[in-house]
Amino acid sequence: MKPGKAIPLTLGGLLFLGLAFVLLGTAGVATWEYTNSNAFCTQACHAVHPEETFAHLASQHANVHCVECHIGRMSTFRAAIEKSGHITHAWGMIVGYERPLSAPSMPASRDSCEGCHTSNPHQHNSIRIRRHFASDEMNSETKTTLVARAVGRSFQGGGSPGVNWHIRHTVRFATSDPQRTDVLWVEATASDGTVVRYEDNARPASADHAAAADVRTMECIDCHNLAGHPVRAPDDLVDEALATGVLDPALPEIKARAVKLLEQRFQDAGEAREIVLRAWDQYEKDFPNEKAANAEAFEQARAYLEERQNQMAMLMLRNQFLAADISWRSFPDQLGHRHSPGCFRCHNGRFSSADGQQITAQCTACHSIPVVTRRDRLHGQVLDLTDIRTPRSHQRPDFPFVHGALAAADDAGCDNCHGEIRYGKDDATFCANSGCHDSKWPNFGLQRPTAAVSGEP
Repeated sequence: MKPGKAIPLTLGGLLFLGLAFVLLGTAGVATWEYTNSNAFCTQACHAVHPEETFAHLASQHANVHCVECHIGRMSTFRAAIEKSGHITHAWGMIVGYERPLSAPSMPASRDSCEGCHTSNPHQHNSIRIRRHFASDEMNSETKTTLVARAVGRSFQGGGSPGVNWHIRHTVRFATSDPQRTDVLWVEATASDGTVVRYEDNARPASADHAAAADVRTMECIDCHNLAGHPVRAPDDLVDEALATGVLDPALPEIKARAVKLLEQRFQDAGEAREIVLRAWDQYEKDFPNEKAANAEAFEQARAYLEERQNQMAMLMLRNQFLAADISWRSFPDQLGHRHSPGCFRCHNGRFSSADGQQITAQCTACHSIPVVTRRDRLHGQVLDLTDIRTPRSHQRPDFPFVHGALAAADDAGCDNCHGEIRYGKDDATFCANSGCHDSKWPNFGLQRPTAAVSGEP
């Protein structure tokens, strides 16, 4: 049998193969780019849990593509390998995800956050100012100012290390829940290799509980867990809307009513708007004198409120999710400690080492004493005290729990620096600071007998 004769490629055949290669390559590149797009993530994946998409659009990372955090910034070849592992999420798209959703496949911060942010910490402290509006008729405004101590403070060798302590040390911890709110133990390794382990002596974990815990090395997302998907508490969201002019603080009771609106449940965007319409109608009935006093001005205000209806409906959608029992409360923000444990997961006064070292619960380790000012009151004295060197008694790790007893002691001398000792939350004195005393701090509190209080200066 004669061997087959090879058929030479004609010019047309070469052109056909070249065209096929170009088309397949173009299709491959287009497919790859689409699977890296926000549209793919939001329509193919996050349509089943829309709160993540909506929160991302309202975040400071709205222009950062989903894959830059959830895959990481890396070479195309490595990204393809990493993405292949996400095929496990296909089953969740078919049968549904658990709610609220966690992200166990999130890459390490060095492959995601540090693609944009340097791992070298800021070498300066910064001033933070928060505007708050009261739930009264006048929407009374206060401003809370504090120094965020990234690098701490130092006075002749003393002081506090600041937030960047967590970057300069290796911290490991064990947690028992997907949102890493319940911390069982903490282990810190200093730059010289010294290791200190802190146990929750007030609530020791059982052997089975500890064995089932997730042990991880602390990184950016353990505190900045909602950086890409911030879910705001209604009170904070309305404060932001009033501070930026989305809502007008001149409208009576707008703070209280807006917060009440955001706490309501609804099924879809149409129902959210209906709720807002009914609320504005009731608002007009409750303030009839506004229309009688100046009809033209009220109609202008009414047109203004019509515009605000859409904005309020969007605020409701931003803060309320269309699934049973899913709301802003389902997504604790671990950066800070106002509405969720956050820093107080570890800095709560309960963790101590075998030799008696305690994880500090000192508020001033990370920030200064908050200064709350009003239109008619400015505390020069408090401003003077935000960064002075504190006496030794104030440097106790558990000082926030015992300062009341210290002040009540005979001849404590607190008034030498702080003026008249008058407790409360009306900002009339240093000890009536509403920035400290007007809030409930989740997970913060000494759950064991306090050591003897000494008035040592």
